[in-house]
Amino acid sequence: MKLFDEKKHLLNYEEIDDLHREFLEIYNSVDSLDINSYIQKLISLLEHSKVHFKIEEDLMDKYNYPAKREHKDEHQKVLAEMEYFIKSSNSLFGKKMLKAYFKEKLGDWFDLHLISMDSDLTAYLKKEINELSGRENQTRVNAEYIY
Repeated sequence: MKLFDEKKHLLNYEEIDDLHREFLEIYNSVDSLDINSYIQKLISLLEHSKVHFKIEEDLMDKYNYPAKREHKDEHQKVLAEMEYFIKSSNSLFGKKMLKAYFKEKLGDWFDLHLISMDSDLTAYLKKEINELSGRENQTRVNAEYIY
């Protein structure tokens, strides 16, 4: 399946890196010989992703991330896909479609989303946090100088 690859998946933003590791741990814990395992793992990934995306979206809002609309839309799209395949899994055909989605699309989506949208988000957050920290330090120095 997909292993957390330090070169490809590490964004050097601990909170988000931890969420990505958790996503891949759930993803990789599927029993590839049991179609019902795919359903259970997709349900787990849906629940994880709701929390995961909320954390990212709260950071986007807090730091006024300029591409937040596109990023949030992408989150909503993948959550809707997961929900669709879970709801459709009550027939053998639906189970097979869910398995195909899980194996053939979801992992690739994760990689693409991480290296495009999440890497841009974390770069922005690090820049904003560093600038904010610099402004706070300068304010502190100025205040000490005045007194």
